[in-house]
Amino acid sequence: MHILIGLLTLLGVIALWIWRVRAAADATREIVDAASDARSALRRYGYRRKAGQHPADNVDDPRLAASGIMAAIARMDGDLTAEQANALRVECRASFRVGQREADDMAAYGRWLVDQSPQTSELIRRLTRTIREQAPSDAHQDLLRMMERIASVEGGEPSDFQRDAIHQVKRGLLI
Repeated sequence: MHILIGLLTLLGVIALWIWRVRAAADATREIVDAASDARSALRRYGYRRKAGQHPADNVDDPRLAASGIMAAIARMDGDLTAEQANALRVECRASFRVGQREADDMAAYGRWLVDQSPQTSELIRRLTRTIREQAPSDAHQDLLRMMERIASVEGGEPSDFQRDAIHQVKRGLLI
């Protein structure tokens, strides 16, 4: 009987070990996929790093700037959750009337911009300037609505940080 209990214990330990190895492999695969998504989005939109310039200064497409602002809003209260990442893709697809692949690339580009900028408020300021200069004025209200929807994904109400960022964008767009 003791041998049977010992064998069952050994099998349980082996099963636990296999499960842990697979979980680590899945997590690693997700990280590699996210990096691959960002690289493909950067290639797709022709990003070129310029020495001494903030990455947001190279954004000339207002849709990419809006995606970056929405990603920054989503990340203000911590890491981007799967629900927020999905909401960002949905907003890009619905608001910019693009296909799923392009919406995924826009969302990945926005997340990459946030990862490259240590100061969220500075990133938002620079991207807001791009939108003010490049997008028609009727798109400004659409951006504010998109930001409100992204901010309300986690918990239903925007946090104080998110409200401050939305007001910063309003001031930057001269609304």
